[in-house]
Amino acid sequence: MRLFLTTVAAAALTLTACNNADNPASNASIQKLQKLYKTSYDLKDIPTAITAVQLILTHDSTNILRDSLPSMYLAVQNIDACLTTTEDALKRHPESEEYAKYKMLCLEQVGKAEELFTLAKSLYDKTGKAEYIYKIASVQLVTGEFDAATKTINDMMNKYKNTKDSVDIFIDQAQSQRVPIVAACWNMKGYLYIQTQKYQQAGEAYQKAIQIFPDFVMARRNLQQLIQGAQQQR
Repeated sequence: MRLFLTTVAAAALTLTACNNADNPASNASIQKLQKLYKTSYDLKDIPTAITAVQLILTHDSTNILRDSLPSMYLAVQNIDACLTTTEDALKRHPESEEYAKYKMLCLEQVGKAEELFTLAKSLYDKTGKAEYIYKIASVQLVTGEFDAATKTINDMMNKYKNTKDSVDIFIDQAQSQRVPIVAACWNMKGYLYIQTQKYQQAGEAYQKAIQIFPDFVMARRNLQQLIQGAQQQR
């Protein structure tokens, strides 16, 4: 990501010199703002970097740095702005998997399950990547399509049982953890078992997830909640 934004900034400098050669004042302002953007981004001061880009766009609405906005808005959890700028970027780069992933993350955050499912399926059909079929199963679970989710999870477990594929799982709104996909599938199975009140099988599923990946935060959290719930009912 840092390499991508650095490349974007370098390209922006070149394009600015070409497009604003006849407007020295505007060109000087843009160059100062680009330096502010780069310095701020390097210091991880993302809000200032966003402001710098927005000011650049008041001088040059087609400046290439506009393509850096989705990732920066996502970094500061401004989901509405991320979704808006991502959709704008996808108009310019309709085949970009990177921007499609940003959109998928935004749709998940705002709870647009139908759009999220459609996009995840499209990305999986195009790429065959584990992260997208995992997202399909996640949507099916959230929307209560448990039979469909069971089939998708079983398909994943069969397809990826001998691979090292992994997926990102959100721990909270700001943090995620990279988890082997088979472990992630067992964690999903635990959730499915709970929905049908098969609590013993749910516990066993969570334990299998932890056995595969001992640092699995969500599986440990889910198992702990299951144990606590059982203790409270005694």
